[in-house]
Amino acid sequence: MVEKSSVGGTCLNRGCIPTKALLESAHFYGSLASAKTHGVSLEIQDLDYSQVVKNKDQVVERLVDGLKFLLDKKEIRVIKGEARFLSSTEVQVGDEIFKPDNILVATGTVPFELPNLAIDGERVVDSDQLLDRDSLPKSLVIVGGGVIGCEFATVFASYGVQVTIVELMPQILPPEDAEISQTLTREFKKRKIKVLTGAKVERLRHESDHVVVEVDQKGRTLELETELVLVSVGRKAVLPKGFPAEVDARGYVVVDGKYRSSVPHIYAAGDIIGGMQLAHLAFEEGWSAVNNMAGEPARNEWFVPSCVYTTPEIASVGLTEEKAKEQYGEVLTAKYSLKGNGRAVIAGQDSGFVKFVASTDGVVRGVHIIGPQATELISGATVALEQGLTLQEWAEVVYPHPTVSESIKEAVLSGLGIGLHSL
Repeated sequence: MVEKSSVGGTCLNRGCIPTKALLESAHFYGSLASAKTHGVSLEIQDLDYSQVVKNKDQVVERLVDGLKFLLDKKEIRVIKGEARFLSSTEVQVGDEIFKPDNILVATGTVPFELPNLAIDGERVVDSDQLLDRDSLPKSLVIVGGGVIGCEFATVFASYGVQVTIVELMPQILPPEDAEISQTLTREFKKRKIKVLTGAKVERLRHESDHVVVEVDQKGRTLELETELVLVSVGRKAVLPKGFPAEVDARGYVVVDGKYRSSVPHIYAAGDIIGGMQLAHLAFEEGWSAVNNMAGEPARNEWFVPSCVYTTPEIASVGLTEEKAKEQYGEVLTAKYSLKGNGRAVIAGQDSGFVKFVASTDGVVRGVHIIGPQATELISGATVALEQGLTLQEWAEVVYPHPTVSESIKEAVLSGLGIGLHSL
């Protein structure tokens, strides 16, 4: 294995793990506001955000060390450096040249930059740089309302930072179900996060102690003064030098159903092949690629759950209502509000819902959840979609009470027209 920085890639070092560590600290800080409801009186005297970042770094370090231990235990040689192709059959790392039978490229992505939003690492940063910033700005404009932008909005708004999201598309989290996006937008506004959709950043103007972000929103010009700008408009592929196989117009490696590139013994997996850029999908793709190398049976299609760790949490699997209509025409939808769920009410987090999308034969095609524990609940829904369950079959499952998971069965029953606790 060749790695130029730290094992674990984007997920462990610059993505999933460090962002969730920051979010966990932010959730804890935010939960202090409700202490009085539980009979606890307290006063926050100080916030040391540098300690929040230090804790994040310690979590990452611990998991990286664990991964290093596993690699060593399995006698996998890890070479620190950058690999480059000398030809389709030769790879050079430092002074060594390798001629392997098979090659797996999993070099991932880096934050995308826009020509009119030059990143300087001080007033204008990308997500990697924001992770390591050990002080809080008074204000933050986030360019891009995708997963990264919305999660960072959650973190910084929790600490009282004035946050504005500028999103080009008609909704934040564009791939998500429209009702999910609408609910998150409403909840963001409750937390004083300003959301501008259908808006384009034209340019940045640097002043002595702040940045002016010039925005065009549906023909209306806005000027946003902010201390810091986060550019989170997606990611771009990182190819090894001399890569000899075909790539698409966006620079991602083109692979077939076995994860082979246009050069048959060169395979690719993970973010470098485009599509859904999720660590858990990358695991499966890598697993399949290696099985294919060995001539073993391997899958190339899955129901892949997607999670967004905002407040409230969001999770989904399968088709949105819009996509299901495109594919199946008429569809069945069912929604159950968490305002009727005892556990969500107890937690003071009842603003969300569970939504089902099914084809007219009753087969569930998509599940969408916004609310507490959504990112945990979606795994059960993924299993159900993998098994092709119908609403009627799902209705036979017994869920424990009181749990947030009950809302899943309530949504199923609602879709059948026999909801117990829904109107």
